[in-house]
Amino acid sequence: MSGEASGEVSKESEEPSKPQLFMRQPDLSGLPAAPALAPGYVLRPAVPADHEELADLLSEAFGDTWDAERVAGEFSPGNGVEVSYVVAAPAGVVATAAARQLPDRFPDAGYVHYVGARFSERGKQLGEVVTRRVLAHFAAAGLHQAVLETDDFRLPAIWTYLRLGFVPEPRAPGDVVRWSRVLRNLAARPARTTAAATDSGSAHPSDTAAGARS
Repeated sequence: MSGEASGEVSKESEEPSKPQLFMRQPDLSGLPAAPALAPGYVLRPAVPADHEELADLLSEAFGDTWDAERVAGEFSPGNGVEVSYVVAAPAGVVATAAARQLPDRFPDAGYVHYVGARFSERGKQLGEVVTRRVLAHFAAAGLHQAVLETDDFRLPAIWTYLRLGFVPEPRAPGDVVRWSRVLRNLAARPARTTAAATDSGSAHPSDTAAGARS
């Protein structure tokens, strides 16, 4: 799944049964550097000792129940995950994203998987930081494209992905209409709200998540 915080919930968020929307970044060459992290914040690969904190973070970000066992399974090599990245702050793990490969579905692209951040970290661009790191991982692995799946109501995340070079790719009946509504809603957002698109916190759990859920 993909998305980031907006602090608001649209009608689409009330329809969780909808298939997720699909986006593709078709050219991973020349990726710009990620935003700088604040002092005391470190971007690094996740380790097993992070699983409890990741479970708590993902429960907050995605609004469902995670535990260390689920984290270990979801982000395992057996599930196609090559590496998970975290931003660690003095208070603990505050953001995450994973690099996944699904060659049967996307032989030419890496899959951005489960991006999420703490509500308390809104305004620090951590969702963008971890997403950029995943894209850099794909580029270093020789991949030229990346894909992800997201929800209609995750407007700030979609805005971030557009800025990172992702483009909508309609794949199911009705997707063109859904994307038209999403882009119209993005255009109608106040400048101050759109500027916060790289934030990763929200008053609503399901708006905080970003990444790609299989």
